[in-house]
Amino acid sequence: MTTSLPDVILTIDTGTSQSKVFWKCWSQGNVELLLMGSELLEISPHDLIDTGLAGGRPENDAFIELANGKVYVLGMKAQQMRGKPPTGLSKYEFAAYKALAIIGAIAETANLPERFTIALAALLPYKEYQDRKAFHELLSQNLVSFNFRGRRYSISPLVLDVKPEGAGLAQSRRNDAPQSFNHRNILVTMIGQRDASLLPFKQGTPQLGHGTRLGFEQLIEEIANRASLNLDTKDWGRLTEYIFQAQQNPILLERIARMVVTEAEIGRKVEQLQDAIAQSCSRYSRDLFDWIKSSLGQDLYEFDEVIISGGTSLYLKAQLEDFFAQYALEPSWAMNLQDQIYRSLTTPIDPVLACRVSDAFGVFKLLGGKVSRLEGVTNASWGITISR
Repeated sequence: MTTSLPDVILTIDTGTSQSKVFWKCWSQGNVELLLMGSELLEISPHDLIDTGLAGGRPENDAFIELANGKVYVLGMKAQQMRGKPPTGLSKYEFAAYKALAIIGAIAETANLPERFTIALAALLPYKEYQDRKAFHELLSQNLVSFNFRGRRYSISPLVLDVKPEGAGLAQSRRNDAPQSFNHRNILVTMIGQRDASLLPFKQGTPQLGHGTRLGFEQLIEEIANRASLNLDTKDWGRLTEYIFQAQQNPILLERIARMVVTEAEIGRKVEQLQDAIAQSCSRYSRDLFDWIKSSLGQDLYEFDEVIISGGTSLYLKAQLEDFFAQYALEPSWAMNLQDQIYRSLTTPIDPVLACRVSDAFGVFKLLGGKVSRLEGVTNASWGITISR
């Protein structure tokens, strides 16, 4: 008896800043990276505006309709519409609906039929990972029948895995050196847009993880408060990008200032922003490190290695390296995974983005190996290295 293989394999990291997705049609084609904005709005079908124009990528014009008649717009399309995020939805529900839209966008991009099969692995922050069963059930129920941009799909998941953030980094480290992994104490640290997660391993065995809402969002909110930034929704979205990039390109602070003051006041506002960033980073780092110390306690002295990833960790790279140096730990930044991403994608990718998506890529490799074993498929059939 043979086992069917999926039409599409994909890994979804439904992050707060944006959803990051690696996917591939199993039988042919290249590994692709899809990015979708994080916004999600519930609207009436009458609110959908037909501009009469065609073109663009489906992930930028994404809306889904569920079997119960509810309609959600996502990402760039949601940014263009008035409305508020639906109230009463839990985080796992947001993640499930984003996954539906991502699958629909892939179906359109790959010109797939209305019925097809998938192998999917989803990454959730450690706190949300506790709701993995509810996420799994909700997504499975809605895959049976949903509409994406007016076309009905019915999708069968042959594999549907849910992993905690950091799982891709840990598995990649295990695959690179299994004996070393199984004889060392390793800490995987993920610091993203909204959440921070800690995944400890002792001699290869996973320990109780920790998660908290202490990501870049919290830092940005404090900067905005200290600098008295009164921004509308669209400019608030730009603020995160500008603050992050201003670390290397300080001229972007002038763009932020122009959002809120007249030309004559830009110099004063830039100085206020510089002070707000310095003070906010100091406080945020202190809060983050206090949480790490209180979560891990004396275990911090027992780790042999720490693996760090996530966009916020890059912003605080120097502070993190100094912090872990107190415990004789030299951080690893998963450069091996980033190198594999560069080799696997046919289009160039920014190094910052490569770091942010490395965990998802690690899980993508893991999922590919799992699907390969369904029928003993060779590694070459889907174009990236799979560590066994």
